[in-house]
Amino acid sequence: MHAPTPAKSRDLQSIAAAVADRVSYFRSATAAPASEGWHLCADLLSHPAALHELIGSTAAGRGAPDLPVAASLFVQAYAFRVPSVALGAFALGLPTPCIAPGMTAIAIARHRPAQVAYLDSQLDEPDATTLAQAIADHLGQLLAAIRSVINVGERLLWGNVAASCATAFRAIEGASVEKDRPSIRTRAEAFFQAADFGGFASAGRFETVEEGTKNGWYWTRTNCCLWYQTTSGSRCDDCSLFTPAELLAIRVAQLQGTG
Repeated sequence: MHAPTPAKSRDLQSIAAAVADRVSYFRSATAAPASEGWHLCADLLSHPAALHELIGSTAAGRGAPDLPVAASLFVQAYAFRVPSVALGAFALGLPTPCIAPGMTAIAIARHRPAQVAYLDSQLDEPDATTLAQAIADHLGQLLAAIRSVINVGERLLWGNVAASCATAFRAIEGASVEKDRPSIRTRAEAFFQAADFGGFASAGRFETVEEGTKNGWYWTRTNCCLWYQTTSGSRCDDCSLFTPAELLAIRVAQLQGTG
């Protein structure tokens, strides 16, 4: 559990460090040499064939039986990784880095987008509408490029984007001290209210579960990312394939420390 974030910083490295201090795997870079395996996001989005090849290269490692499943899992990882520091900064009330495609890059590891580079030092004030629009612009282009070469549902992919954004907020909230959590939850709700694109309104919802003196904050999604179709047969902890009773039991067990 981390202490409250100190006075707001105004440079990219300080913002990235503050977010990574709260959640260590929200790591980022400021350079992306192609020789080290980085892919400029704008290049991928403007060359669907290259994106198709990249997604195909991750399929076997994810245990995906076909390209639509691989594409779904790729989008879920990309939509978490690329805006992770921006979402984390916004959750903490800090300025947010630029996530425009031409100013971001991804690196692949463990058969998925695993690291992001922010190539512009520009920062935006923490505003829900500005951040939601930036994510809509970037991820909208990604989904359009993928769907031009792979037959996969648009609603499914936007559901993945929404779930990934929710996961980022929940990670920051879960790593914060009790008194900071209400403001983080409020900012997350404001972001989703501003994100009226791609079916976000019907993609899921935040829910609070109370068990004794504890309460947990969860995302409940309304569609499935298809992870269960991989060789692992796994499900996300917010999977729509769980019944409401099953989800509640899982969450109560987590709060009790038995799940």
